[in-house]
Amino acid sequence: MSSGKRTPVTARRVIRAAWRRLTDRKAWRDAGKAEFKFAQEGIAVHGGDNPLRLVVSGLALLMAPLCVGVLFQPMRPQTPTAMVFFILASSGSVVVGIWWLRLREPRRRDAVIFVAIADICLLVGCLAQDGPSRITGTIYLGMLAMLTAFLLGWRLLLIHCLFSVAAIVAVTVTTMVVNGYGVMELYVYLAPAITIEFALPIVVQVLVEFGRRGIGEAASERNHDALTGLYSRRGLQFAIRRVLYKRGRGIAVVGLLDLDGFKKFNDTYGHLAGDQYLAETAQLLRTGVRDTLNARLGGDEFLVVAIRDLREEADQVIDELRRLVTPGEAGEPPGIRGSVGIAVSEGLNRAEFATAVAQADTALYEAKADRSLRIVIRDVVPAPPAVVPRREASAALE
Repeated sequence: MSSGKRTPVTARRVIRAAWRRLTDRKAWRDAGKAEFKFAQEGIAVHGGDNPLRLVVSGLALLMAPLCVGVLFQPMRPQTPTAMVFFILASSGSVVVGIWWLRLREPRRRDAVIFVAIADICLLVGCLAQDGPSRITGTIYLGMLAMLTAFLLGWRLLLIHCLFSVAAIVAVTVTTMVVNGYGVMELYVYLAPAITIEFALPIVVQVLVEFGRRGIGEAASERNHDALTGLYSRRGLQFAIRRVLYKRGRGIAVVGLLDLDGFKKFNDTYGHLAGDQYLAETAQLLRTGVRDTLNARLGGDEFLVVAIRDLREEADQVIDELRRLVTPGEAGEPPGIRGSVGIAVSEGLNRAEFATAVAQADTALYEAKADRSLRIVIRDVVPAPPAVVPRREASAALE
């Protein structure tokens, strides 16, 4: 029996844990994937993908007017060669900004490329300037650090921060050698640069990491049914919106399942047995029908949504559902004692999904009215605008 004592936190344990994370090769190979997916999908499902693309692109495009302003101050590039590199760096920022703006669905790799090119352009542009303005120019690396923290996570932020430190060292040494400044003379420029480019991003990253974990856990609890582990209504809505964001086309199979005699079973054997029955049904749905979105809508009603590229693949989903609720060839009882209404839709927008749920609901009524049918299938006929889904299940998609 546990004594209830907590394992003491020691410096040695912390160092070991940090070292394991820093030397985890697989985690480094996948660095930023989960963080980028979390941020992108969370923003996109609320219609924020275009604003995000504009904001990220704007970080690079902003360099153009800032660089023009540099040309009118005393510490602008002093030689033709420096001016050429300065113009190339500012032009590179504009090019990468336009490139990002034209991406329809930016990926993690695109974000890494964006940050890397922007970092290099900033460093080259800073080195091309004169005097302490080389150091002050590196402050804009702090904006890229915030972007990296939000989109790509702490591992890639660590690389960015190390680059920022190397950039500060490079411009400081250049300023000392070329312009004859001492370290203490440059302190007033170095202190804010180090703070904004290294210290502040790390603090922000800590907050982002804990916030991301907290939001993820809260969202998971809110979006999943505690008893079965399937999606809740709200979770199904979010999952479908993610599917609509990722896929531009496909065939949707929407199935509504209602268990036979569940109320009587619950009254006869008790609520604990009823809960176990629901959990077993959920597991059968997960294992019996592959690659689907499964939700418990309440009570003994379940919703299954599958997106397939071809009608033949959609028919396979229907066959898998049929095998779950119909007796076997040798008379074996079905895995799930229930009735299913299925609607097949070739559309993927929210209105068509709502129509599919409504027609699956109607098909379910038919299946329940004649228990020998077990499963009724309908191809979606678009409903008039005034027609709305009748049952509570449709609320999950509105």
